[in-house]
Amino acid sequence: MRASVTLCTKNGGSRLRHCLDAIAALNAPPDTELRLVDNGSTDGETYQLLEDFATRSRWYCSVLQTFTPGNGAGRNLALSHSRADVHLFFDDDCYPDPDFVTDWLEVFAQHDIGFASGMIPPYDRRYSDMGCTEQPTQELVRGGQFVRRGLIQGSNMAFAHQCLEATGFFDERFGAGTRFAGEEWDLALRASAAGWSGGYFPQPRVAHDHRRTEAEGLERMLFYDYGAGAVYAKHALRLGGKVMRDYLRELNALRRHPARRAMLLKGYKDFTALKLRSSRAG
Repeated sequence: MRASVTLCTKNGGSRLRHCLDAIAALNAPPDTELRLVDNGSTDGETYQLLEDFATRSRWYCSVLQTFTPGNGAGRNLALSHSRADVHLFFDDDCYPDPDFVTDWLEVFAQHDIGFASGMIPPYDRRYSDMGCTEQPTQELVRGGQFVRRGLIQGSNMAFAHQCLEATGFFDERFGAGTRFAGEEWDLALRASAAGWSGGYFPQPRVAHDHRRTEAEGLERMLFYDYGAGAVYAKHALRLGGKVMRDYLRELNALRRHPARRAMLLKGYKDFTALKLRSSRAG
């Protein structure tokens, strides 16, 4: 089983350098592929930094570039260049453990799954733990089951190539750099609806160095809520009504958080309007 590691970055800065150092220290098999994607950087140094890393990489490493906004576009570009069996993803503010690749390969060898997410502890505990997860036990989702929000996170996720061939790549309307967050959840819901099982596995780890304060974390959460509303709207009719039931449950749970609830509602409304305009134009 062969793995491909994809890293998308835009104006990565010092955290990108740290991330590349962590990649260089991986205990990965010699047939591992690295796909480094410059997502339209404007700092004048990120692309060259990736190129320099590729020249000294111990593995096959290709540097790609796209100016289409969003990391979904960058990840799709990487996927179009790879035929590995398992595709691994993390962000440029995340530092994978040395056994990251081998741990993921072991997970896919032991479980009949198409998609998964791993542990994401905070790199610096002085900052918000938003976007992190340290759940110590695995959580499985059978094909056709609802995939709860937050189970699959782009900071540490993996997809089987066969799963992506069956369900399609990332929807480029979603993800960091676009209007809506939630590209990984959207893809996981599509995979489950197509019959693929998945889950969360604590063995593969990355440390998340987002450097957001608690206040900044709460502000970022509003962007995630808005994107979640859009994902709910896209999948409202999938999985036998399970998506819509969870949307209503989450709206109820957020009654004491009016700003977050408003963003969840707005995301649903705005994506529904977007779908209607697209259908009329088509």
